[in-house]
Amino acid sequence: MIKGAIIGSSNFLSSTKLSCKMGGNELKLISTCMVIVCWLGFTNAWADEKASKNVLDKGIVFYGGIQVYQADGQFSYVKDDDPNVKVDLDDLGLDENAVSPIIGGVINFGRRWTLRLDYFGYHDNGKATADFEFDFDDITYPVGTRLDSSIDLDLYVANLSYNFIRTERARLGVGVGVHVADFDLEVSGKASAAGVKTELGTGQTDFLGPLPNLYIMGAYSFTDRFVVRTGAGGMSLNSGDYSCSLYFSNAFVEYWPFRYAGFGAGYRYVTANIEYEPGHKKETYDVDLPGPVFYVTASF
Repeated sequence: MIKGAIIGSSNFLSSTKLSCKMGGNELKLISTCMVIVCWLGFTNAWADEKASKNVLDKGIVFYGGIQVYQADGQFSYVKDDDPNVKVDLDDLGLDENAVSPIIGGVINFGRRWTLRLDYFGYHDNGKATADFEFDFDDITYPVGTRLDSSIDLDLYVANLSYNFIRTERARLGVGVGVHVADFDLEVSGKASAAGVKTELGTGQTDFLGPLPNLYIMGAYSFTDRFVVRTGAGGMSLNSGDYSCSLYFSNAFVEYWPFRYAGFGAGYRYVTANIEYEPGHKKETYDVDLPGPVFYVTASF
């Protein structure tokens, strides 16, 4: 889902919320700019759509469907001279091939501004037996521990772009946006020795925070009803003991057999990474979320 912004210990995450997200002033500035552009462009957003049958000229387009993930993720914790032990999703019994719902929309304001909104996530529960000893949230899970794990990741995305190239068939724009990641990982363990089962406790990480990104988008309509959309972007930030990055790309093909409805398919890839290194330890959290998407789309 990302080599990225999202796995860690409780103490780490409480600090990350302050250090690895965009500052409040920057977030307010981007949000305010988006609202102003939307408000200014709303009054003439429909002029082009009424005069054109091209899908690219529609004022508002919504979509909903699924993404079939081929997820990959891991976290590691190194303290002093201890060995670097990396834990993958499959080590926790979490399914790396999962299906999750997606929704979103494209809003065109006037002739030049485009706002794209997306939601997608990754959710799973799993059981496994630990093949090696590892630490998570100050709990040590020895070899043979019965593990119960759950992962919930939701990503909310808003990207506003200015189309500096706009022709009858093509759009190409650049802009800014924000990814808001809501991530929760829980691992509980039960050890057994001499027939006696012992609850080791539950480790949990909980992360919620925005990360700004630069954005480039493009679209091309081969016919009035057949269109290709694409986008890419990302951002890397360093702040004190933290290093955070998130990058993404996507491409979608849509066919509209009806005036107000169609369907599409494509591929989306997101990768994020967080490193926390205060000096006496290093924590690394990575997630990749690639996979094909399938959806239906409609305009109003």
